[in-house]
Amino acid sequence: MRGLKILSPILLFIFFASFLIHPLYSINQDIGRHLKSGEIIWQTKSVYKTNLFSYTEPDHPFINHHWLSEVAFFGLNNVIGLKGLILFKAVILLLSLWLLFLAVKNKADLWIFLISAMAGIMVWAERTDVRPEIFSYLFLSYFLFAIFRAKYSNQTKWLYVLPIVQIFWTNMHIYFALGPILLLFFLVERIVNLKFKIFNLKKEIRIFILTCLATLINPNLISGALYPLVVLKNYGYSIVENQNIFFLTDYGVSIRSIQLFQFSLVLLILSFVVRKRIAIFELLSGILFSIMAMKMLRNFGPYGLIFIPLTTLNLSKIKLSTKKEMAVLISVCIILISATSYNIKNKVSLAIPTGAEKAIEFVKNNNIKGPVFNNFDVGSFLIWKMYPDQKVFVDGRPEAYSQEFFENIYKPMQSDPQQWKKYSDQYRINYVFFDHRDITPWARTFLARISNNPDWEMAYLDDFVVVFVKAGFLVER
Repeated sequence: MRGLKILSPILLFIFFASFLIHPLYSINQDIGRHLKSGEIIWQTKSVYKTNLFSYTEPDHPFINHHWLSEVAFFGLNNVIGLKGLILFKAVILLLSLWLLFLAVKNKADLWIFLISAMAGIMVWAERTDVRPEIFSYLFLSYFLFAIFRAKYSNQTKWLYVLPIVQIFWTNMHIYFALGPILLLFFLVERIVNLKFKIFNLKKEIRIFILTCLATLINPNLISGALYPLVVLKNYGYSIVENQNIFFLTDYGVSIRSIQLFQFSLVLLILSFVVRKRIAIFELLSGILFSIMAMKMLRNFGPYGLIFIPLTTLNLSKIKLSTKKEMAVLISVCIILISATSYNIKNKVSLAIPTGAEKAIEFVKNNNIKGPVFNNFDVGSFLIWKMYPDQKVFVDGRPEAYSQEFFENIYKPMQSDPQQWKKYSDQYRINYVFFDHRDITPWARTFLARISNNPDWEMAYLDDFVVVFVKAGFLVER
């Protein structure tokens, strides 16, 4: 059995790594913009505060809440390349899982952690591309590690690092607000357990205050610290990852992770039911992260992460014989591995998809100049490969553009021929660079219409992108 206890965590981490080492799926979306942004920040030694990548709304205010992640990606890409970034991401996420393992290993049997981790990982795996949020997972794991060590092992020394961790978190991803919230939950539990004798919690209160103050250390000061509370107020464009699971289910979007999330949520609730004494910190955290996950698909990541220690600690009260432990472990492993085996075969890879690369080469080789009309999904790739020579019409940052821009210009240009004529003339659109996999109704309408528009002709088409130019442009060359 000792050998099994040593081997099991190793096998778990190998199993988890199989979910992490997958192609760079964000190649057409965010990663290119992050690399270009990191390059600009590194070269200028300043964080830009307007939408400098777009010619449509260049002066729109923009709070870059992940600028430090972008600088890190830019520097790493120069040294290890995109394939190296995939491996770097895998290391960061494995380290996150290791911190969770250290947080609970003295309070729960290994087999309980294994089951909880496998269930949580499969929800978490939905959000494991190379994006700034990977740093949030690392910092979130450290917060949980420090809090659980203080709570269950009375090792408060790890709490002193939290304000420093918070500084990095604040500048690397918008989930930084979760740090002070988790500390607040921890304080609430301490206050209740001490029967409201707050004077006995001077150390914890000081750490909480310093952690809150640490959120002010960012290029935008108080505006940056409060940004998580207001960012969605200016979201004029709906994206899939910001939708709730009920919306996605009602509209027939088949996402395997939704079913895995539902399974894990049932398991999490049951774990609280079997726990004899409800812990305030675990309960408050479970409620918060469950609501977050139900409200937005993008929150599956932090939910899947915190699910692991919460379920592990809750189920640790269950006592089973060795034979029963093994039977349960094997059964759960078989079910979970079988449910995802097809995904593992398809994902384990360091491949870098070409994305819109060939379409970019066509544009450059044929000396096609802007202004360009592009859709939301491919804007970041254009920024990566064309900026500063050409700016984009729009890119994948709804918060960088006004709601009026999306509602009165971007969508109507695609759905209404008269609006297309009006604004294409106003912006002097010279060519269209469009990711034709865009499933929005306005995109489908636009592609069908422009394909039959005599003023525009299709100049290029591949599996990702279609390029239209003004009629006669290629002949005139």
